[in-house]
Amino acid sequence: MENEGVNAACGAALKKYGFFKYRARYFIYAAMAGCFCSMGMALASSVAAGFYSSEALRGAHKFMMGATFTLSFTMITFAGAELFTGNVLVMTMAFLEKKLRFSQSIGLLAFCYTANIFGAIFMGLIISQTGILEGQNEVMIVSLAAGKASLSLTHGFFRGIMCNVMVCLGTWCVLKLKSESAKLIILFWAVLGFVALGYEHSIANAGIFTMAALVKSIPYSDFQGMILNMLSVTIGNIAGGSVFVALVYWFAKKPD
Repeated sequence: MENEGVNAACGAALKKYGFFKYRARYFIYAAMAGCFCSMGMALASSVAAGFYSSEALRGAHKFMMGATFTLSFTMITFAGAELFTGNVLVMTMAFLEKKLRFSQSIGLLAFCYTANIFGAIFMGLIISQTGILEGQNEVMIVSLAAGKASLSLTHGFFRGIMCNVMVCLGTWCVLKLKSESAKLIILFWAVLGFVALGYEHSIANAGIFTMAALVKSIPYSDFQGMILNMLSVTIGNIAGGSVFVALVYWFAKKPD
């Protein structure tokens, strides 16, 4: 049933692994994805801040965040970058299809994750120095970070699962679609879905935490919460993409 999609995912994984042989170039390309996530989150929080500060409009702030954070995934998909969460899908598919060994898949994912985090922190640092995260914008970004830092490990884990289910479903559809406009539409809905519902994306969170920490003094307890959030959410992202999307669609393909 899903042979075409599985073949497309495996083809993408093999191309990525071929590029991965050039470590320095791959690192920069993956760091760009982290940069795009921080750029998108800065836009999302700035747009949503006005809605969040108004009692009458507060209910719309999550929708506005989801709609504008689409900038990140649009740039990653069309400008080009390597994002850890989407790569969980294709690298798992390649492993299940025996196109890549487990060590090869996990090695690329670990390297990509590291570069994504670097890019998110780097761009978060730059954005924090622009002065745009002041007033209502500061309140918004600090509130976002504090809310994430206070999540329990269980909530972080399951929100991480659901986030990457949405991300990887979007990636899966983009791999199968031919129309550029159709890809944009599916990306919009996938990103809106996970942001508006409050699901957790590890790379975007790294950018949020960086920007919040640099525009306001963060208590030590919040730093602990940020680290625990990154840990639980990252594990959830891996489970969501590999088990709930990759394994499901791989199992649904026609037997050889």
